[in-house]
Amino acid sequence: MYVVSFGQRAETATTLAGVLYLLNGDRESTAPPRLEETTVRHVERGAIPLVRLSAGTIGVRPEGTARSVLAQIIDEVDRFIVRVDGKVLRPHEMSRASWGAVMVAGRLGYFPEQVIELGQADAGPLFHTKDLFEDTGPFDMVSYVESEFQRRFGYGTNGPLYAAGQIPNCRHEVHVAYALLRGEKLRECVLNTYRGNERYGRHDLQWMHTLIAVPSMRGALTPDQTQALCNVMRHAKLAIDHRNTPKLVGIVRHLPANATAVQVDDALYAAGVLPPHTVAAPRAPIGDSATAVSPLAQRIHQLITERQFTEAMRRATADREAMHITQRHLDEISRRAAHARATAGFDWANKVALAVLERNVAQLLHVFDTAKDWNVDSKRALREVIGVDLIQCTASQRRRRIFEMCNFSADEQAAWESHAAIAKAQAGAAREFEDARKQAECARIKIETGQVMNGREYVDFCIAAGFSQLQESSRGAARRYWIHNPSHRASRPLRAKDGTLAYARARLSQQAATV
Repeated sequence: MYVVSFGQRAETATTLAGVLYLLNGDRESTAPPRLEETTVRHVERGAIPLVRLSAGTIGVRPEGTARSVLAQIIDEVDRFIVRVDGKVLRPHEMSRASWGAVMVAGRLGYFPEQVIELGQADAGPLFHTKDLFEDTGPFDMVSYVESEFQRRFGYGTNGPLYAAGQIPNCRHEVHVAYALLRGEKLRECVLNTYRGNERYGRHDLQWMHTLIAVPSMRGALTPDQTQALCNVMRHAKLAIDHRNTPKLVGIVRHLPANATAVQVDDALYAAGVLPPHTVAAPRAPIGDSATAVSPLAQRIHQLITERQFTEAMRRATADREAMHITQRHLDEISRRAAHARATAGFDWANKVALAVLERNVAQLLHVFDTAKDWNVDSKRALREVIGVDLIQCTASQRRRRIFEMCNFSADEQAAWESHAAIAKAQAGAAREFEDARKQAECARIKIETGQVMNGREYVDFCIAAGFSQLQESSRGAARRYWIHNPSHRASRPLRAKDGTLAYARARLSQQAATV
């Protein structure tokens, strides 16, 4: 028996692994113990020294060699925790603290510094021992602990399988949850650790708390049915209690043994347990978007809303046929799609129709001078109402038809496109200049007088001083750039990375264009 004192409070542990669990385990809700206020003693062997480890945890230093210490700890766990009356207990048959002590003992092969003082030369998995009763040489602690666990308990240091076909798991709550799922009887002292404590299994075992609170659910259905039922009810924010459990079990019991959440949701929905998904009441458009400005706008609006409704229903129906969504979800999508079709505004349709009425060439080119699969609904409506086909034609024909729709002759079209190209080039140059200016302003440059200025100020200073030519030189793969003053035969450096080169090039181009 070990006595662990935390200042004025004392607790007991039957094993040294249990002592380590008391000192370092499950500290989410309590502060870690202070080393100077903590003592450990065995009722027969006396006090055991404690040390603060580099990881911030507390280690113990019992007497003995590495093998003897590990053997003593595993033997204590075997005699006092795992093996009761000759039977090896499973994790869910122990308390959380007891299983925590078992896992602490299993980790000692990988983290022996918790119980053994490792010398600089002894760090690592191989620990050299010198004991009269054992061979001198390397002692592989990982293999020793793993082999002892397998020999004594039938599983490794990661714990046993928690369910058939699964992998080993060392989490106590996982073993408790799947034992409840199978309908096995568990002691109340084991369940009390998790009863009302949602922090255990809150990410993957939420259904465990339902099984703890409602004993009649344990083992009443297959594991897949139980998990799906608990998850569906939780997402629907409906409680499972002793009053509705018989009805729920009766509904789900007729489903396949490996029933999914979709199948369970459908069954509960058909039985009236789950209500339909709520859909917000539709809001009719107001203002200018409430009505169409012309028959063309009306037809554009009709084609767009019908296509959106059809596509939404096609996707939802395909998902439903593949059982990716529930019937409730399909009904919700149907109502939302119907509301969207009935309440969609005329903003886009009116914008296009007004551009046609006003002969706004720029706007019409933006909408209609696109690939065949762009704005198809608007192009179809234009062909049906106005008689202008912009789908079954070449790109040049499409552009010419747009100008003809606005009463432009071929010469007027050429003039308009020439002016548009100039304006586009000027706008592009202005954007490039603004981007270069912003980048240059982020740079900091110190000139020979000691003055510090940003990159834009530096370039402006150079140009104002008569520097008007850009030069470059190369040295190997590196390139260097300069702004040159031909009158004084002087040059100042520029850099491409900080934006000064781009800004200088843009400024000089502007200056040349102005001249």
